[in-house]
Amino acid sequence: MRAPLRAAFVIAVAGGVLAVGAPAGPAEPTPAPTPSASELPGQLRAVEATSTNGMVVCSSEVAARAGARILEAGGNAVDAAVAAAFALGVGEIGASGLGGQTYMLICPVSGACVAIDGSVVAPLRASRPELQRLKDEGRFYGPKLVAAPATLAALTLALDRYGTKPLADVMAPAIEAAEAGVVFSPAMQTYVDGYLDKLRESPYLARVLLENDLYVWGLSHTYCFPDLACTLRRIAGEGPAVFYTGEIGDTIAADLEHGGGYVRRDDLARVRAVERRPFSGSYRGFEIVSFPLPGAGGSLIEALHILESFPPEKMRRDSPERYELQIEAARLAMADDHSARQPTYEAGAFLLDRARAQQRAGLIRPDRALTPKELGDTELTPWVERDTTQLSVVDRFGNAVSVTQTLSRIFGAYTAAPGLGFPYNGLLEGFDFEHPESRSFLLPLRPPFTTQSPTIVRRNGKPFLVLGSVGSGRITSAVLLAISNVVDQGMDLRAAVEAPRVLWGGNQENKIYLELAGEITDALADRLAKRGYANIYRLHFPPRQIDLNAFGCVNAVLVQPDGTLVGVGDPRRQGIAIGAGPLGGGRVTSSLPWCWRDLWALPGAPAKVESVQ
Repeated sequence: MRAPLRAAFVIAVAGGVLAVGAPAGPAEPTPAPTPSASELPGQLRAVEATSTNGMVVCSSEVAARAGARILEAGGNAVDAAVAAAFALGVGEIGASGLGGQTYMLICPVSGACVAIDGSVVAPLRASRPELQRLKDEGRFYGPKLVAAPATLAALTLALDRYGTKPLADVMAPAIEAAEAGVVFSPAMQTYVDGYLDKLRESPYLARVLLENDLYVWGLSHTYCFPDLACTLRRIAGEGPAVFYTGEIGDTIAADLEHGGGYVRRDDLARVRAVERRPFSGSYRGFEIVSFPLPGAGGSLIEALHILESFPPEKMRRDSPERYELQIEAARLAMADDHSARQPTYEAGAFLLDRARAQQRAGLIRPDRALTPKELGDTELTPWVERDTTQLSVVDRFGNAVSVTQTLSRIFGAYTAAPGLGFPYNGLLEGFDFEHPESRSFLLPLRPPFTTQSPTIVRRNGKPFLVLGSVGSGRITSAVLLAISNVVDQGMDLRAAVEAPRVLWGGNQENKIYLELAGEITDALADRLAKRGYANIYRLHFPPRQIDLNAFGCVNAVLVQPDGTLVGVGDPRRQGIAIGAGPLGGGRVTSSLPWCWRDLWALPGAPAKVESVQ
């Protein structure tokens, strides 16, 4: 039964100063002076979009337009998010797609939020000794790293329960983009160049992505994905069953078995997306809703609770302590996140305990960084994803959706089934193969723990700020910083996203990342070093694109009191915000014409593809 998200949009502004933990609405922060766009490096300058009919923000223009088109055709935020998520599998094919996993957080304008968990699952036959051997040899990619993908299960579950449009309609923009082709952003093009050697080892991906199977195409090259278009057409016509228990699943299983991988038909048949109760907390009167385990929304909420233990003025722009407090809050919360032994709500509920957060805040020292022993005794395990993609959507009613998708590394396991058109994930990389006591110890059908944390901030019970980020161990810190920029410093959304970042890279990595721009200077880096942060990465401007990519990608939507939607895409990865135009402007057809893949025949592709009517 579909449950359309349709409600009138009303939002009130609460005034006054809020005491920590009080039940009143959020206080309006005092805006602080922010650098003008002209004072920022060009690579940090974002473009703001506004609309009253809906907003879609991601790092692919073709995907953002796909979502806006669905909104203009009368769809709600879930319809638009699913359409954009499918299109991200074309526009950001290295970070997203049918071969990966998807976390979707849905918050209606009124009522309870829900998390759609589309985690991959470890295959039944995965061999821990063999995977450890590959890791030790430094060949940690290929078919053996593939877990059973769940993105399609998550997107179709969300659409079926909370959308209003047919599957064929929301998939139509992605199919058209795959056929017509897309021009990759500089960030995506940089990844093709950066992983050139591994792409060359996959004949099929090399044929799809490289000039003459060997070289990087120029920045203006249009990438066409006819095989992917055909795969999407089949799914649009026959539903997700063709992927998990039908002919597409047969092709996936046969291809991975031939390559020495572990995924088989019975693994694919067991894939299920799951509805979960989101984690929820608050920060200075704003409700924070984020993704539960196996995601990392709990660490984000605990970090915010830790910061809330300090007076608001310590988080203002003129406070020299704010970056240190943010770093230590993220360090403590991420260490605690590792204490959750099972990927369940109950296992992570302690992360939401305010009293515990205050105790943790009491550990923070004014004169030095916390030692690893002070953070906790839990053994740190690998983060699963190396790169992701973030999508944020709000519709004209005020319903909000935040989506984070990943293949693990860019291009996942660097392998794909000839004829299907999408790369497989490499998410088995995130498991532990040697220590049974580890929470990430590889067991059959276990989902991986991740740092993904799609988040929605609500004011007076209604969506206010929709965001998330990419960046592996830096995700918690990037989202924390963006929320603090808006709530504590009163920045408008563009300034909050543009602002140079100081990020904690995760306890396992034990590194701080600084963008040396504006008030973030070498002097600040030196100060942090003197406090005991020994491993500091300093990014000078102008940097290489691949280095800028390390600072996340906070694609966000803010709902203003009058209902106007403000969207800002993160310029670090060429994020783009597209507002929906007037209702009726987006034409969507569910017709599925013949698939002409034989005109683009690739090695290993089936000789003939039947049409889907």
